[in-house]
Amino acid sequence: MTEFQYSTGSFRVSRARPTHSPQQRAAGLVFAVAMEASVVYALLVTLGYVEAPQIPNRMQVVNIAPLPKSPDVPPPPLQTFDPPPVVAPITPVVELTYTPPTPPTTISLPPPQPVPAVPRVVAPTTPSVVFTPARAIAASHSIPEYPFVSRRLREQGTLRLKLTVDEKGLVAEAVVVNSSGFQRLDEAAVKWVKAQWRYTPALQGTKPVPSTADAIVEFKLQ
Repeated sequence: MTEFQYSTGSFRVSRARPTHSPQQRAAGLVFAVAMEASVVYALLVTLGYVEAPQIPNRMQVVNIAPLPKSPDVPPPPLQTFDPPPVVAPITPVVELTYTPPTPPTTISLPPPQPVPAVPRVVAPTTPSVVFTPARAIAASHSIPEYPFVSRRLREQGTLRLKLTVDEKGLVAEAVVVNSSGFQRLDEAAVKWVKAQWRYTPALQGTKPVPSTADAIVEFKLQ
């Protein structure tokens, strides 16, 4: 039976006393060793047994001196070869047969026929177109108005203009060729001539065409 010990504050179970004898413990130990040995043996038999490699015997090295050369032995003679016989080449014989050419056959051609004369066509002469230059309308060629500042400064001079007259007789452009020496006089003359002067247009035959004309304008104080 389990014995209980009384102690202050609590109850606890006392340790059980061992029930096995020393003989039983020895038998169990022997049984465990036998089981381990049988397991190891089974593993060795199952995996196979490999013998340990044998260590070769110790090698012995012996140095042997080279054989002496005999100076009395002559060298082998050189081999000689006879040259091959020379055979003269055989020249082939070629026979050529010449056949003279056949003379060409003469072909007679009819005499050439005279080419008929083609009458020469003479183009009618076109009368030359006469060019008539532009003519000034004297009534429109008035003297430009004298600029007030130029009159006060006593500026005067003569200038030459190059005019472009269109097919209507109007002065389309006026370029100063020779200046009067004063810009105010030149500008006044160009402006007046383009606005006032008129021409009879130039004619190319009977057709009015643009042309050019020269003009001289003089500014002179009285």
